[in-house]
Amino acid sequence: MFRKLCLAIVLLSVLTGCMALPAAKPAPVTFSVLYNERKTAPHKEDWLILQEYKKRQNVTLDVSVGDDANYSKALTQVLESGNIPDIVLKVYPDNIDSFASTGILLPFSDYEELMPNFKAYIQKHNLQGEVDKLRQKNGKYYILPGYQRQIQVQQWMYRRDLFNKHNLGVPKTYDELFDALVALKKLYPDATPITASWNGAHLFAMMGAGYGIPAGWAGVSYYNATEDRWQYAPATENFRELLRFLNRCYAAGVLDPAVLTQSEADYNQKLEDGRALVTVTWITSGFDPWNKKLNANGITGGEWAALPVPESTIGIRALPAVNPFRKGLVVPASVTGKPYFKDLLKFLDWAVYSDEGMTLTTWGVEGQTYQNTATGKAYAPEIMTPKNPNGTVNPTAEYGLDTIFNLNENEEFEAYKKPAEVVKFLQDSLTAKEAAALSPRLKLDPNAIEAVRVIDEKIAPYANKSMLAFITGELSVGNDWDDYVLGLEQRGDRTLEDIWNAAWVAQNK
Repeated sequence: MFRKLCLAIVLLSVLTGCMALPAAKPAPVTFSVLYNERKTAPHKEDWLILQEYKKRQNVTLDVSVGDDANYSKALTQVLESGNIPDIVLKVYPDNIDSFASTGILLPFSDYEELMPNFKAYIQKHNLQGEVDKLRQKNGKYYILPGYQRQIQVQQWMYRRDLFNKHNLGVPKTYDELFDALVALKKLYPDATPITASWNGAHLFAMMGAGYGIPAGWAGVSYYNATEDRWQYAPATENFRELLRFLNRCYAAGVLDPAVLTQSEADYNQKLEDGRALVTVTWITSGFDPWNKKLNANGITGGEWAALPVPESTIGIRALPAVNPFRKGLVVPASVTGKPYFKDLLKFLDWAVYSDEGMTLTTWGVEGQTYQNTATGKAYAPEIMTPKNPNGTVNPTAEYGLDTIFNLNENEEFEAYKKPAEVVKFLQDSLTAKEAAALSPRLKLDPNAIEAVRVIDEKIAPYANKSMLAFITGELSVGNDWDDYVLGLEQRGDRTLEDIWNAAWVAQNK
């Protein structure tokens, strides 16, 4: 009997050891979060995604929101306040450089071992070199970045129906585009053929790429790879040629006079009522919304479509560069003293970089918001997407999907929500490597950042005013350029270049 009892105990021990025990559920914890709220999807405490965080990770998020339209201000105020939430979202490396050096942010590089999903994700996408670019002078990095393929989603688009109707073909160069628009302007005298939003920032960024320099939202610091030095882009000969072409367009009546001043509403109205013929904007949602507005405004068969990037007047065919790292997150250094510190890193590692976390962020919950089908994942029929405009549920507004932790690009999700024509166009653009090469990252210390800011406050208004004058012809690109360049020097552009190049030399020692 004793031997039988011992044998039973041994067998029970073996069986118990072989059985998978359920994972212990983490202790409940609350993390404070700041993120950029969209007006179209205001934060709700009962969002499905927040419920899932609590269900799966026992994590509750205490959410604070910043207006997406003015989020940079909210971000600066929070980082300067000394009362930083546990998680601060939608930050970019340049946003936090000056704060990282003060010691108020957590150096994630010191805690990589606590983030296995992050390490695996970086290795999978061969991003270690990009991570190294995030390091400060002390060798540490302070941001958890989001990844995107180097697809430029801002593209040229044009009224394909009119170009086809009048046998104008697809313009392959700026000169061909100019000639086509001049012809259309004669046929449609009320048109404003080339227009843009954001005070021209999108148009100038796109055209700047065609002239080999940053412009518009791409900034003013230009890395001249041939000479291995940094230059102030608005003072370069390439910028001069950009302005020469824009002046030519303005003089011919094909550049919208309101391109630098119009509101977003006025811009959209021109796309919808037939006045605009060419523009630059995001094309990720496709063209059906604009085309439906054209038809509703009596323009039967009106059709916007993506325009392959044309070659500029100096022979460059390029789109603005795309950083493989887009928005990321930071946390305050003070969390190391909190009892939930390791829980915080574990949660972020899961929410942002694990397959489960990324699927939850984008698709939601299987059986509730999406299904796995023979051809891949598909949203529930009631969910509204560009492919399903008749859906009745906005997945972000209703469930909180594709928001808080939507840092990394989910390729299946991105392809699913875009029209097939756009997916193919963007993939072709990626394959052709149309996006310009990304400039190296220039690392400035706090003193240099402040010096640049002070100079920029003096020089930017002058440069912007002069740019408008060159476009409209108030100033002559041919006769007044040297005086303009002298004005830039008097306001400190050479000092800017000295600061940039001194930092560049120092960081490459």
